[in-house]
Amino acid sequence: MVTISVDDQFNVAKEISEMMYKIDPNGEHVPFSSVEEALEYAKDENPDVAWLDIEMPGMSGLELSMEIKKASPLTNIIFVTGHEKFAYQSFQLHASGFILKPATMEALQRELDNLRNPVELKKTGLLRVQCFGNFEVFDKDDHPIKFKRSRSKEILAYLVDRRGALCSVGELCGVLFEDREEDRALKKQLRVFLSSLKDDLTKIGAGDVLVKGWNAYGVDCSLIDCDYLNYLKGDSQAVNSFLGEYMIQYTWAEMTLGELIMKPEGL
Repeated sequence: MVTISVDDQFNVAKEISEMMYKIDPNGEHVPFSSVEEALEYAKDENPDVAWLDIEMPGMSGLELSMEIKKASPLTNIIFVTGHEKFAYQSFQLHASGFILKPATMEALQRELDNLRNPVELKKTGLLRVQCFGNFEVFDKDDHPIKFKRSRSKEILAYLVDRRGALCSVGELCGVLFEDREEDRALKKQLRVFLSSLKDDLTKIGAGDVLVKGWNAYGVDCSLIDCDYLNYLKGDSQAVNSFLGEYMIQYTWAEMTLGELIMKPEGL
């Protein structure tokens, strides 16, 4: 996705672009404080979304929107302003959306989920992970992954549940073997499962998903497309897909399920 943010206060435009990079890290999101430079860029690049301040010196955001539409009819115009009084004017211009300052990630995501001219984000994750219902994992071509060892799959599930936080070998032993006392043999067995998990992921080009720290492991959440993680970001599709079931094959997942049920709109 290509977006521009235009505000005579450059730090405001930059903040919107920075939030957009968190939402769409593989897109191009350019801030402008100059209306003229923003318009030239729009003419050349035909951005998918233009976040426009309304009150700016010289050409207002309302006037800029009309010029952008002439050059790039499919650009979604979303006004970002501190005054509700401009709402009626913005909708007269058939804007895609309208948000009040200060802009938030939630507000940006809400408008992106309801664009007048929808834009499909490129999925560049190495894995697609399904947590709602059964825990399942798919490669980037959406083929289900077969794990050599079921415990390796469970380790991956737990690391996803921890949202990328590094988990010690002791913590993983306690989760996977709660009925056994931790000792050297148990840790050795766990490392066999971790090695198998690394091999399974490496075979499909997703070895970088597993992150190793000092005697601890995690996952790089930026490399996976996950319904649970998207839910936490407020993604409407993920929110609607949650039907009260979460990693149902694992008893340790019940705590997270309880949190999801208590806070159905995300944590």
